[in-house]
Parts: sequence; C-alpha cells; structure tokens
Amino acid sequence: MQVRSQVASDRSLTQRLARAFIAVSVLIIATLVVTGACFAAVLGHFEPNINTLIAGRASMDSVQNGMLDEETGLRGYLSSGDQVFLTSYYQGRDEIARGNSSSINLATRPDLIGAILAMRVAQQRWFSEWATPALAIERAVTNPTAQQSFLLSGKALFDTYRTTETAVNTQVDADIAAEQTAEHDIVLVALAVVGGMLLLTIAVARRQHRALRAALVVPINDLLSTMRRVGAGDLTAQPTGVGPPELREVAAELGQMTMTLAQDRSRMAAVESEVRSQAKRLELIVNVGREISGSLSLRYVAEAVGKAALTISGFESARMWIINEDPRELNLLHDTNIEHGQTGDHPSLQLGDGLVGRAGQFGRTLATLSTGSLATEHRSGSSIAALAVPMIVGAKIIGVLELTSREPIALDESSLDVVHSLSGQAATAVEAARFHQSADELSHTDALTHLPNRRRLELDLQLEIARSQRYNRPIACIMLDVDHFKKVNDVHGHQAGDEILSEFGSAFAVSLRDTDTAYRYGGEEFCVLLRETDAEAAAVVAERLRIDIATRFAGNGGSPMVTASLGVAAIPSDAIDAKTLIAAADRALYSAKAVGRNCVVRATPSRIVHASLPRVRSRPTAGLLPIVVRDDPAAS
Repeated sequence: MQVRSQVASDRSLTQRLARAFIAVSVLIIATLVVTGACFAAVLGHFEPNINTLIAGRASMDSVQNGMLDEETGLRGYLSSGDQVFLTSYYQGRDEIARGNSSSINLATRPDLIGAILAMRVAQQRWFSEWATPALAIERAVTNPTAQQSFLLSGKALFDTYRTTETAVNTQVDADIAAEQTAEHDIVLVALAVVGGMLLLTIAVARRQHRALRAALVVPINDLLSTMRRVGAGDLTAQPTGVGPPELREVAAELGQMTMTLAQDRSRMAAVESEVRSQAKRLELIVNVGREISGSLSLRYVAEAVGKAALTISGFESARMWIINEDPRELNLLHDTNIEHGQTGDHPSLQLGDGLVGRAGQFGRTLATLSTGSLATEHRSGSSIAALAVPMIVGAKIIGVLELTSREPIALDESSLDVVHSLSGQAATAVEAARFHQSADELSHTDALTHLPNRRRLELDLQLEIARSQRYNRPIACIMLDVDHFKKVNDVHGHQAGDEILSEFGSAFAVSLRDTDTAYRYGGEEFCVLLRETDAEAAAVVAERLRIDIATRFAGNGGSPMVTASLGVAAIPSDAIDAKTLIAAADRALYSAKAVGRNCVVRATPSRIVHASLPRVRSRPTAGLLPIVVRDDPAAS
C-alpha cells in the first residue's frame, strides 16, 4: 500500500509539472505570434513608406542645393563676367536632374501632388524667365541699372520657388511624422498585448510554483541555495530549516558550519580592506602619473590631477592654483566645480593670504577644521573642511592643490601621503607644460620687435585663407619695406637701425585694428595680415600706416628720417592661396619702390596712392606730404 501511495504521489507531481509546462508554453507561443504580427506590420507597411518619404526628402534637399548652386553661379557670372562661375551652374543643373529623378515617388502620394506641382511650376518659371536669359547676358555690355533690375527679378522668382519648396518639405515632414506616429501606436499596442500575456504567464507560473513548493521543492531549494551561497563566499547564509526532521537536522549542521567560517573570515576582512584601499590609491597615482607625464597641456594636467585628488581624498571639490612670479600671487588654473570649456570668476590670491596663500608662501600642508576657520597644520584623524597642499619641484613652490568639502572629512595618514605624492607629480607636469608653452611662444616671436615671426605668419595664413575660402570672405595682405634702411645703418650705425625696427611694433599697434596682425617677415621687411578686408580697404589701412611711419620717424631731434614702401594684395581679387597672395603683395611692394618709395601700391591694376618726396636729402615738412594718384604700370 505504501509503494502504491508513493507511486501515486510521484505521478501527481509529474502531472503538475506537465500542466505548468503546457500552460506557459501556450502563453509564450501566443506572445511570439503577436510580436511577429507587429514586426510584419512595421516592416511590411510603415518602414517602406517612411523610407520612401525620407529618400524623397533627401532628393528635395539635393534639388534645393542644385538650385542654390545654379543661382550662385549665375550671379557670380553676371557680376564678374567670368565663365568660371558657370561651372557651379552646370553642376547644380546635374544635381537638380538627379534630385527630380529620385523624388518621383513623392508624386504618387495624393497629399503631395499639388505642392510638388506648384514647386515644379515655380522652378520652371525661374529657369525659363531668368536662368536661361542670364546665360545669354554678357557683363561687359550690360547696363548697371538693367542688370540690377534683372538680378532683383531673379531673386523674386527664386524666392517664389523657395516658398513652394518649403511647403513641399513641410508636407513631407508632416507625412513622415504621421507614419512614424502610426508605427509607434502599433508598436505600443503590441507591447501592451505582449505585456498582458507576460503578466498572465507569470500568474500561471506562480500558481504552479506555489503548488510545487507545498510538496517538496521549498525545503530542497532552501538547502541547495544555502550551500551555493556558502560556496560562493557568502558566510552569512543560513537555511530556514523547513521540511522533514532529517532535512532540518542537515540545515542545522550547515548553519553551524557557516557561522564558524564567518568568524574566521571577519578577522581577515579589516586587513584585506586596508590593503585593497591602499593598492587602489597607488594604482590611481601610477595611472595619473603616466597620463600627465606625457602631456604638455596645463589644462589637461590640472583636470586629471583634480579628478584623481577627489577620488583619493573624498572631498567634494578641488582647485589648482599656480604662482605668478610677477606679481607674486596665485592664479586659478582649474576648478572641478566649473564644467569643461567654461570659465569661472575667481580673483587672484596674494601669497600669505588665507589657507591657499599661506600654503603657497611657506610650502606647508595646511587645513581648516570648518569653513572660514584659521589655517593650521593637518593632524591625522581630525575632520577638516579644507586642505591646501603645496606643489613643489625641487625647492621651488609652483602652486597649491586645494581640496574643500561642505561637510568635514577625516583624512587618514595614508591618504594624505598619496595626496602629497599626487601634488608632487602634478608640480613636475605643470612645470614641464609651462616650459613647453614658453618655448613654443619664443619660437613664434621675433626677439627684436616682439612681433610674430615669419613661421607664425605661415601658420596663420593657412588657417585664415582656409576660413576665407570656406565662408567666401575677403582677406588682404600688406608687405612693408623700410626705405633706404642700409643707408640708415651706414650713417647712424646698426644699433640705431635695430632701435628703429623695434619701434615698428608700436607703430603697428597705433595704426592697425584689433583684427589685424603684423609680422616681421625678415630683415627690414614686415607683413600685415588684414582679416575680413578687401584690397580697397587694405589700401586705406596701408596709407594710414605709411603716414604714421613717416610722422613717427620724421627725423626730429637728430634721429634718422625713415619712410616705408607698401604693397597691397587681397584674396580673391589678386590671389587664390597663401603663396600667390604673398607674391602679389611683394610685386606691388617692388613697384612702390620703383616709382619713388614712401608710397602704397595695390596689386590690382587700379591706383597708386603716392606721397612725393623731395629729391634732396632734407628733413620733411611738418605737414602731411601731397598725395599723387598714378596708374600702376607693373600691375597693368
């Protein structure tokens, strides 16, 4: 009878497991069916429509870009007469053809037919009424008034096209949004259905689970779970001791064993924790040292050190202060409370003032127990609100690492040692970065005039000309040479010549704008880079500079009389790149010397603004010299 009862019990447990498996399997299959239907709707209907609209939108953008290229090319051709601008026009025409071909699918949508038709009509009107006639116009025979009227009519037609094109794009964007909204709605509904099925699956599984737990699963799982946790190192695990007496006895023995192991483990925990903490600090120091040792950026070094200091010490914010030798004050280099790329409003600190100032003056680690309290020597184990650690290289104090927190922090001796090591590495990296920065500045500065040198000019020219070409903005160059400088050296000595050259920095500062930059090109030759300036405006600046030089070095008080010849060139009127710009300005400079010196010559075949000098060697008159306008034979 007992055997039959056991067999019946086994069969009942098996049936329960089978029913649970069947119920969960059915619910999972239903969930997969709903999910598959949702994917079919999305991939079969919504995604193709959305992709078609997006592709059509991109094609409309291509058409718009092509129209802009055509208009730009035609306007450039009408303004200059140069057929080079028509290259952009023909490229734009090809791009329009490709865009119209690619956007043909948009015309199949009923809500877009009217807008696209209106856009094509406006586009064709612009082609037939303005673009096509524009190709037949020659700039040399076009009346300025008629040309202006023609350009305005083209702009009105193009604005009409832009309005219709914007309407099409707006409708396409609305269709894309509508399709995406419908797609999202379908997905949300499917997710809701799937979620309901999953909840139902969970409810069924939970019901079957409770039935199995009541029989045998709970006691066995409890023992197995406890043994697994103990094997994984969790010595706090204890079995609940439910089930038959034999299982309760096993649970008691298992609990006693884990308690014994836990007592042994607790004695080792404190030692291991301290070792791990110290190892992490040292590893962080090594990593930070490796990072900043290869960096010559002051900002990068300060950010890396500040972040590491907060990790080591537990303080809330860190600041790095650098000592400025003249005057002796501390300037803020980095503050962790200020986001990267932003600047804060931190005034300089005088050495000896406050916590940071005293640490920087005396080279000692100081702390304050609370905000605003007096700075004292740090004591191990005491809670402090601020800590100032001097950054020292050899016997030189170069800065201070400041750590602060709103709530006082107890900093142990080992953590303080690590912070000291970090500040030492930071001091070395900061000093190296400062030396590199000074050396880099010296390599780009002329020692005599303190102006940027020719090497800096070459670097700046590449950047500025690239920007000028990218945004279609003018840029000009003035080449300046001191007249008869060899005679000045022969008569007054090379010392006087050097003094004159050194004063040219002041002359440039008075005559030039903030956006202009003067360079010493070599010997007695200088170069001026004028940003956002065409040739005509550059000639005005050059003439002002010529007058200022002639006035400044007029030979008063027995000093040498010095004048300068200047050549002006600009992009795009005279050159296309840095090499041709310098060459054009240099040719204009030699033309200025050829026509009598002390004058300004433009590289373009227009005018020379020339100040006539007397042929005899005499001191110039008090007033400005007369201005003579001549054609530039060299440029012509």
